[in-house]
Amino acid sequence: MRQDRWQNVIHAAFLLEEAPENEAGGAAGAEERLRRVQAMLDSLLEVFPASIDPVDDFEGFAMRRLAQALRRTLGEELEPPSKEC
Repeated sequence: MRQDRWQNVIHAAFLLEEAPENEAGGAAGAEERLRRVQAMLDSLLEVFPASIDPVDDFEGFAMRRLAQALRRTLGEELEPPSKEC
């Protein structure tokens, strides 16, 4: 089992829980927090690459699928609302 992958997951969790003291509030702060989460998910997707075989590494495959789903969901959150006429 590769410990470095799981250490990356724990490190990402700690970084996400740390709130910078000078972080902006309101919509700007929320957008910055979303971007920070997306960056952490991108990092996890590098550590758990697409080449993971679910038969050989189901836990790694599950982590990758979760990170992908969260990344897509958060990506939708940052999309500007469509202007319908």
